[in-house]
Amino acid sequence: HVRVVILPREMLSLAFAVGVAVVCGVSADPKPWMNTSKTPRERAQIMLPQLNLQEKIAMTFATHTSSASAKVHTSTGIGAVKYMSAFSCKDITDCIKQRNELQASFISGSRLGIPISFINEGLHGGASGGTIFPEPITTAMAWNKSLVTQISAVIAAEASATGVDTVFAPVVNMMTDPRFGRLQEGFGENPTIASALGAAAVRGLQGHGSPETYLESGKVCSLAKHFAAYGAAIGGLNGGPADVSNRTLHEVYLRPWAAVSKAGVRAVMPSHNTIHDIPAHANRWAIDGALRTEFGFGAGIALSDCNDIGAILASRMAANHSQAAALALKAGVDWDLQCGTSAENWGYGNGYLELALSEGQVTEADLDAVVGRVLQQKFAAGLFDAAPTDPAGASILDSPPHRQLAREAATQGIVLLKNDGSTLPMSLAGKTVAVFGELGQDTDAIVGTYVLSGAAVSTVADALTAAGAKVEYDAVCSATGAAVCNASAIAAAKVTAQAADVAIFVLGDGHGECGEWGDRDSLDLAGGQLLMLQQLAGVAPHTIVVLLHGRPQTFGVNNVALEQVDALFAAWRPGEEGAAAIVDLITGAANPSGKLVQSWPRSVGQVLGGSSPFLQRVRGKWVANSRSCTADGRCYDGYVNADSTPLFFFGSGLSYTTFEYGALAVTPLMPTASAEQLRITDWQMAATDLPIVNVTVMVHNTGTTAGTEVVQVYVKDPSGLPFVPYWKRLVAFERVILAAGASASVTIPVSWFDLAMYDGDMTLRVVPGNYTLSAGGASNTDSSAFAIML
Repeated sequence: HVRVVILPREMLSLAFAVGVAVVCGVSADPKPWMNTSKTPRERAQIMLPQLNLQEKIAMTFATHTSSASAKVHTSTGIGAVKYMSAFSCKDITDCIKQRNELQASFISGSRLGIPISFINEGLHGGASGGTIFPEPITTAMAWNKSLVTQISAVIAAEASATGVDTVFAPVVNMMTDPRFGRLQEGFGENPTIASALGAAAVRGLQGHGSPETYLESGKVCSLAKHFAAYGAAIGGLNGGPADVSNRTLHEVYLRPWAAVSKAGVRAVMPSHNTIHDIPAHANRWAIDGALRTEFGFGAGIALSDCNDIGAILASRMAANHSQAAALALKAGVDWDLQCGTSAENWGYGNGYLELALSEGQVTEADLDAVVGRVLQQKFAAGLFDAAPTDPAGASILDSPPHRQLAREAATQGIVLLKNDGSTLPMSLAGKTVAVFGELGQDTDAIVGTYVLSGAAVSTVADALTAAGAKVEYDAVCSATGAAVCNASAIAAAKVTAQAADVAIFVLGDGHGECGEWGDRDSLDLAGGQLLMLQQLAGVAPHTIVVLLHGRPQTFGVNNVALEQVDALFAAWRPGEEGAAAIVDLITGAANPSGKLVQSWPRSVGQVLGGSSPFLQRVRGKWVANSRSCTADGRCYDGYVNADSTPLFFFGSGLSYTTFEYGALAVTPLMPTASAEQLRITDWQMAATDLPIVNVTVMVHNTGTTAGTEVVQVYVKDPSGLPFVPYWKRLVAFERVILAAGASASVTIPVSWFDLAMYDGDMTLRVVPGNYTLSAGGASNTDSSAFAIML
């Protein structure tokens, strides 16, 4: 029976005004998904059945072009819009205004009022006009997890203040080939460092929580890149296949992804390469198997990059666009980043996904799984519940405290690699300083790539002038292009150097020589820079080289050009305050503490040889034949007439003081049975990383200057494993600050995760056996050692 209730006209008008349906005497909420007492997953599942097919498909679109392209989808809603390309703004306040207007038009113009997710770059800065921090390779050289968390928290605050809810960071690719132009975007070549710093970045960006929980105020969703093995491309070429063994894939290239998943990362971008001969965007084992299930990524979002779903078709794995779309959707790719206005290049758009559905290549249930995750992310990010972004919040962009943090990050990350005769520190006030090199007056090389511009950036030459030096600047030669340099330019520069107190060469990777699609077949200084250094080094009383670079640099045959260089700084991409930090380090206003997170080869021929990258397995034949075995516990079989060791060892870096290490002790913290029985699924469920041992070592500052030492803990794995072990592995690290003449007992926990390895059955666990742990200030000086049975 149906009971009809007759309402007075006034009540009926009110019911329609607020959108309440009155049936059977009961008021039903027309938007039950707006109930904030429910979890993001619950709200998404309530809303999902209300979407029609066109609305569901539109949730898979993410536009990377003007807002006009996004507005085509106003009636259906859309998944995401890339902030930096959507708006043409006169200033950040105008951007926020346009963002709010676009969001309001979608909420009011679509049937269900689904808000847009605004996504943007966030690698080392969160907003146009915001703070430009050092690029991650520089930050990694500080070996400082708390610093990474602080930087990421500022990036989140500045991005959130402009109305962005998701940023593309961190990059946790293992950069094992320095020819690869994107090396500068990541935390280096070592999985222990990338895991620790990647997780620290996620926590800074997002706070606590996961795809299942609501995002904290002032935080953003972290979208980590690029899953997976992107840095392993054959030949160091962007988009090349990652041809690595399954064991190396898991222990090196996937390990950071387990760490960021455990930290709660909410989104990822699949990589541009193949994994086991399957494109990452079509690799169901990788995305749904390893990432979502094994590592616990769960309901996080996977965003394609430009043309990567189309690359499935281009690779001839798919016969047509609809099949490519089907493969990506079933692999677990949720958002298709649609770059530009050429619809035929889109992955899910242009009718390709509709066709895949009509042909039965995917089902609506497959689509629902994707759309459910998209809606859950929108609810979790607070998009359904948020007020318009207040333009006044943008006042925090590039604030003095944020700039000071950028300066501290640059100071900690710049590495002093050579300081012959204690040339440095030196006062610059009143001195004539010859500054050579195109990059001495270049800001692009200081800030690097994937940067949101707008902040004030000084050049090295300007910073030297500000420090009281009388600067004589001369570019002399080009930093790009052919290896040529005009003889008359060299002659003129020689006169300048002879009249100077010190010559500072600012060298490295210029525009186009590094970055995405900036891969090189040589590590030598590009353009005419090497010729310039060879001709001018040693002419002035002191020669200092400052590298602004995205990869290790070499200096010609046998690196002879370095012999005339008194001091060498690897400044990498030090960000907006980088030039000031460089001057602080030259003058001694700050003491260098950075250490290399890359093994530095002597030539490009050493890449993927015995010395680069650092983390390599024992070469039994080399040991048996005593081929260049050295004091650092490994052998380096060399090429004919070439030094086989690295130019600079992994973990190395100089200070203006000296450190010595005392005896080392290891204390087990977990019963052997517990350590052996623990599996990766148990580790996922643990509230914190379980420490398995504590390593304690006495560190002495034996110099006359206060300084910071990075204590590095390495392990030599047991013999008798069912596979060849590594020479040794980095398993923990800690920064310690010591006054001149001071000593400290430093205790560093080694986590179960960092000590564990994949056993013969490819299960991650601590394999029982005799482990030798060592500690030191670099991979070749870890002389304090202790053996323990676990």
